[in-house]
Amino acid sequence: MNWRSGIRTPAVRAALVALTAAVGVAGWSLARALRAPSGGGAPVMSVAALEPITRGPLPPPADIQSAVESDLFSRDRSAPSAPYRMPGESAPDNKPVVEPMKPLVLGTAVANDGRSFATLQLGDATPTLVHVGDKIGEWTVKGIERRKVVLVSTAGNRAELTVPKPGY
Repeated sequence: MNWRSGIRTPAVRAALVALTAAVGVAGWSLARALRAPSGGGAPVMSVAALEPITRGPLPPPADIQSAVESDLFSRDRSAPSAPYRMPGESAPDNKPVVEPMKPLVLGTAVANDGRSFATLQLGDATPTLVHVGDKIGEWTVKGIERRKVVLVSTAGNRAELTVPKPGY
């Protein structure tokens, strides 16, 4: 069987068509993978705050070396003056932090040019129009998205409030 007679059979022709299609798809995929994404399109707005996260003072480091060197089973051994706490666990003498009252989100309006605003109501006060950076009570508006407002309190607590569904 020579090349010319092999090409005339339907199975070989179908295989050649499938091979040509596979090479074409592989080339197209490679070209799309190597092509840089276009820079055109809508500008991207970032809601994330670049301010540092406020944290409390760090607890003193544990004295591991003295624990290793001491005899665990000695008779004169006593409990430490302060019990061990896991990282992030609060001490029993710490007072609970009272979070300020959160405003109610009545609605939002989002614009591409950064002029978004929201209507918030704090308690029984009249509704207020706020923009990013405005203060309402003890809260500062950090971001406004569709049906959502991000607030940060003076103590550094973050709250993401959404517009309640109609009828609730």
